Amino acid sequence: MLQRLSSFTTCQRAATTFLPSSLSLLRPILTVQSPHSLPTIQSPSPQPPSPTTTQIRPRSSRSTRGLFDGRDVRFGNNVPFSLKKTRRKWSPNVQHKVLYSEVLDELIKFKVTTGALRSIDKMGGLDNYLLNSKHVKELKTKGVGKEGQGQQVRNRIVQKLKHQERLKR
Repeated sequence: MLQRLSSFTTCQRAATTFLPSSLSLLRPILTVQSPHSLPTIQSPSPQPPSPTTTQIRPRSSRSTRGLFDGRDVRFGNNVPFSLKKTRRKWSPNVQHKVLYSEVLDELIKFKVTTGALRSIDKMGGLDNYLLNSKHVKELKTKGVGKEGQGQQVRNRIVQKLKHQERLKR
């Protein structure tokens, strides 16, 4: 058993010294510490992701016409028992709602997903949602083209808050 194991390690060691030309880049990574030990592979140090490269997910124009909270149409397959795949789509659960803005003191009609309604409740109202939600800010910073309905109302809220601060001085 000991002889078989030692011959195995020498074969492994021999394999590390004779690498094909396509694997010549891996040569400095493989190291053998002693004649009776298996070669160890040292992983190269990972490169940190650069802060300037961000992946921009395209938004549909439909999601700019309301508060969709990052939801959009998704596509996939129906897979029945026969495994014959047919294409289908999943639409977000969009409701037509009238929401109240405390800062603007008015009711505003929105197309809202049910997930966005839950987020509005969690954040404490429409105004807090529009000011703090990453999905409303995301459309502004990415330069999607025309700004959506949520971004327009957000801009009105910010202007009103600035005006109120000026009046307090």
